[in-house]
Amino acid sequence: MKGPIFRPRPEDQAFLRRLAYLVAIAALLIVFWRAGHLLMLAFGSLLGAAAFRATASLYRRIGVRHRGISLALGIATCLGVLGLMAYLLTVQFGTQLAGMIDDLPQTIDAIEAALSRTPVGEAVVRAAQAALAGSTIADRLGDLAAGAGEVALNFLIVLIGAMFIAVDTGPYRRGILLLTPPGARPAMQRAIGEMSLALRLWLKAKILTMSVMAVLIGFSLWAAGVDNYIALGLLGGISEFVPYVGPALAMLPAIGIAAAEGGDVLAYALIGFVVVRVIEAWLLTPLVNREVVNIPPALTLFAILGAGAVFGVYGLFFAGALLVVLFVGVRELYLRDTLGEDVEGVPRPVKRRAE
Repeated sequence: MKGPIFRPRPEDQAFLRRLAYLVAIAALLIVFWRAGHLLMLAFGSLLGAAAFRATASLYRRIGVRHRGISLALGIATCLGVLGLMAYLLTVQFGTQLAGMIDDLPQTIDAIEAALSRTPVGEAVVRAAQAALAGSTIADRLGDLAAGAGEVALNFLIVLIGAMFIAVDTGPYRRGILLLTPPGARPAMQRAIGEMSLALRLWLKAKILTMSVMAVLIGFSLWAAGVDNYIALGLLGGISEFVPYVGPALAMLPAIGIAAAEGGDVLAYALIGFVVVRVIEAWLLTPLVNREVVNIPPALTLFAILGAGAVFGVYGLFFAGALLVVLFVGVRELYLRDTLGEDVEGVPRPVKRRAE
């Protein structure tokens, strides 16, 4: 004999439904948090696939009509650029970078000595020492070297995943649409297109910014008389991939080397960095980002720091691109589709153009 079947009262069904949604969302967030490392690698593959396909579209514009050949050329071009960067950092400028690392303790001592000449600088030195209490620079460099193999393996996984996705994006798009309720599929399809467009434009703008900033930083350090200016300029350009945080960290080695070489060199290097940042803020960024998602700087900064805190170094690296995707997704799926807001009436984060 079967026992009584529990049936909620009709007035309780709406509450229980909301409670089930809340539990499901909480469980999904826990899964994302626990699998954050894997999710960041998957997003890195999506970003790499977008770069491959964007490069392939450039070949189609110049006359390569066959999609397979243009995609192969796009992948080969991207891999060639990455290989060239690896060659420059390891072979061409490897001796300079090794010398910078070997001289790091003396550079830090020189920075501390220069800062300690003023009460404010001395307070900064004490605060830094307190923050690093119980941990030495050598230990941190050792941990970094120990994790280099894991980083290289993950980078290889991202590249292979990007190739698979770039070859055929159809199954992934269809899978997302099949997981979407039928009534919301047109909105989801439009949102996917908008996010893809925003990501491609963001990548193009970022590559151009990185290239220009590498030249400007290297030239300013050369004019200031700083050694290893080519390697430092290259590092400065690469660091632009992570907004705000990356350039600030990449500036430290150059400032340290300049401080070790003398007060005049340090002053000229600081002036050079100020000039370069002014050129970037007032000329380069407005020119390059005219067609890119316009996200408030404070939101970008805290999103990068938050992604780094939750997902680690990979979250820090991919935070800029992830924020672009989330920003456009919220605009399309929540503001436009759910709330019915007239997003056409506000400044468009992404300027449409014929691809």
